Amino acid sequence: MDFTISPEIEDYRQRISRFVEDEILPVEMNRDSWDAHGNIAHDWLEPLREKARAEGLWCLQLRPETGGRGLGKVGMAVCYEEMNRSIFGPVVFNSAAPDDGNMMVLEKAATDAQKERWLQPIVQGKVRSAFAMTEPHPGGGSDPGMMLTTAKKDGDKYIIKGRKWFITGAEDAKHFILMARTSDDPRRV
Repeated sequence: MDFTISPEIEDYRQRISRFVEDEILPVEMNRDSWDAHGNIAHDWLEPLREKARAEGLWCLQLRPETGGRGLGKVGMAVCYEEMNRSIFGPVVFNSAAPDDGNMMVLEKAATDAQKERWLQPIVQGKVRSAFAMTEPHPGGGSDPGMMLTTAKKDGDKYIIKGRKWFITGAEDAKHFILMARTSDDPRRV
């Protein structure tokens, strides 16, 4: 695998570095900009997100047809490193977990209708999402191979049975991706 940083990625790295230094870190240093959970407060977040969009630094991890820049894994590794110089950085660039991973899953696996309904609002920054996997004992904790929550097909719907907890971002999430077992066959878990 070639880990050479292309001129395009180096340009993004430098632009993100400057944005974090000049725009985000001053906000992070102001404790009035923090919410009760240690995240950036909404009133502080939105102006920074608008600036990031205007500078073409939004959803860099997604393909252009989805609303991103298509930087790929190596390019995003470089960009994540710069974004994460601030605890607020990834969310400003719409590259923070769990939205980041959820957008990638939806981009890859969702139907066009699902992308329109579930992915685009996250890409546009209109909603936040969550990823519901962790289960209490005796469930799988964060090991999907030991998952006890089930999803059984019933006509054109699924019946979900199980319990989740420690769902990062659940308080603000409008969308959730739920991890559940759909088969008892260990080869299909």
